[in-house]
Amino acid sequence: MNTNGAVPCLLTTWSRSEQMLFRWLVKRCGDRDLAVDVLQETFLKALQMNQSFCEIEHQKAWLFRVAANALTDEWRRHQRDDELCDAAIPTLTANTDEPEAVDGLTQCLPTALERLSEDDREIIQACDLNGLSQQAFAEQKQLPLSTVKSRIQRARAKLRDQLKTHCHIRFDDNHKICCFTPSSLK
Repeated sequence: MNTNGAVPCLLTTWSRSEQMLFRWLVKRCGDRDLAVDVLQETFLKALQMNQSFCEIEHQKAWLFRVAANALTDEWRRHQRDDELCDAAIPTLTANTDEPEAVDGLTQCLPTALERLSEDDREIIQACDLNGLSQQAFAEQKQLPLSTVKSRIQRARAKLRDQLKTHCHIRFDDNHKICCFTPSSLK
């Protein structure tokens, strides 16, 4: 990538953040090629800021926010049900090692999500499955952060109820999945 026009503060911040940002992206999406694409897009957006990038108080945090938003945009462009399931598996399988349970959860999550209202589904997908920060979601939707925090808590409770009712999932006191009995969805 040609960086001849880049301001020194951008290059310094980028050299300190690039590898960490790349590892974070790979961990988030599990796809090295997509991570490289998002990384490049993030750098280009920083370059477009030109000298104003140097005025950003928390430059590294800004880069991560831009990368998270770019990743979310990519997922929205290419999202299919199986990608949604793949993104959800690490969160949902934290306490189970049984392959059948994982397969059952993979089949159940999209159905549970579809039973939520569009607003609840959108906030769960954006913040919990795609990793968008609540602050970024609030800015995107032009809502107060406190409103987003309330909405996501309500949406999570509704999703938890759907998973309990229709997927036979039980949660422990810390709201983590403790037990799952695969069954056919109705």
